[in-house]
Amino acid sequence: MRSVLRLLLPTLPFAVVACGETSSRPGGSAADFMFTAETEELYTVGEVAGQDWETFGRVANVSFDERGNLYILDAGAYRVVVVDQEGSLVRTIGSQGEGPGDFGMPANSTVLGDGRLVVYDFPFTFKVFGLDGRFATQGTLERLGATPGGILLSLPGDRLVSTGGAFIGAPRASEAEDAAEDDHLRDIHVFSLDGSEKRVFYRAWNLPPTPEVEELEDVNEEGRREMTMSIARLRSFDPGLHLGVLSDGRVAVVDSMGYRVKLLAMDGTVDATVERQIAPETVTESVQSAERARLRAKYEAADPNEMTMMGVPLGDEAFARQMIDAQKAQVEDMVFTDEIPVVADMAIDREDRIWIVRTGPGGDGHGPTDLMTAHGEYLGSLPPGAIEIPTAFGPGGLMAYVETGELEVPTVRVVRLVSLER
Repeated sequence: MRSVLRLLLPTLPFAVVACGETSSRPGGSAADFMFTAETEELYTVGEVAGQDWETFGRVANVSFDERGNLYILDAGAYRVVVVDQEGSLVRTIGSQGEGPGDFGMPANSTVLGDGRLVVYDFPFTFKVFGLDGRFATQGTLERLGATPGGILLSLPGDRLVSTGGAFIGAPRASEAEDAAEDDHLRDIHVFSLDGSEKRVFYRAWNLPPTPEVEELEDVNEEGRREMTMSIARLRSFDPGLHLGVLSDGRVAVVDSMGYRVKLLAMDGTVDATVERQIAPETVTESVQSAERARLRAKYEAADPNEMTMMGVPLGDEAFARQMIDAQKAQVEDMVFTDEIPVVADMAIDREDRIWIVRTGPGGDGHGPTDLMTAHGEYLGSLPPGAIEIPTAFGPGGLMAYVETGELEVPTVRVVRLVSLER
């Protein structure tokens, strides 16, 4: 007889059905039990020859508001397209230009808890739009120091957390002293919407970098150097850096080789950890051989026109090709970590469940996806290929995926997670 697990998951927008009485386990247990997922396809937007609003250039990010409306940042068309739960157009926001509410180089976006939209216009400006889509205000960051990167998440108090952005200019004396010892750590920054606050929230762990083996130069038609980039020796199985934000404002961080999610309090200190007893896989000679083959194929198929830096297109085909060729040449002499990171991806849904994607055997692709609570309870796992972590979670089980459709045109597919059945 089936029973619905309402006591464990009181905020689920869908049913979780089990065949027995045990519904959760302490995070320390390494034994898996699997869910099968029922999803409902809702809509897909993005057409080769559709209406103007649904022909996307480059989808940089998508976010849901609390009503289930989806905000699609089309950086290629310098606008945000808003659609409702049926996929019908609500409005478009912004255009290319330099006026209030216009975009010069929109790089990322997010929807705040109160429904306002924030667009990060690279490299220094946050532009904020009200619930009606009208431009409200903007904040300008100090031009030296850190800038937001590919991850941009909302925090309480009109703040944003981000990682991976560019650092412009030289660090201050105190920062330079710290950097000399810990320059390989990965800084997670907090920014205020008005631009007045920009600070290191947490210094995430990382392996020391490999030595630099090549320097690339981008030269314009007049022979002037426009960009110089140092290429470090290629290394596989570096630990990822994954972020999520819980409803109470704590930031979840994965930055290690093991199965460990750190929950950071508002002041950046580690408040708790979520773990399972799953050890990293050792990198063997056969794993190394398979990884080299995979990278050769990857670089052979790489398109220089799709190369990006911190989420922004590189825009120079010749320089991008230099980067691809430099990395391809390093494959035979690359270095490897001793272990493969357990966690390949991590995100948090609207019910504060932590979705943890484990790395596949040999580091090839994704393994099972675990669902954990912030209290460290293991709820169950989805088998490989069942459901990928979406680009954005929405209310009521909504999930949005940025994909590629006909003739490489970007599309956004939205589904609803109806149930997880054991």
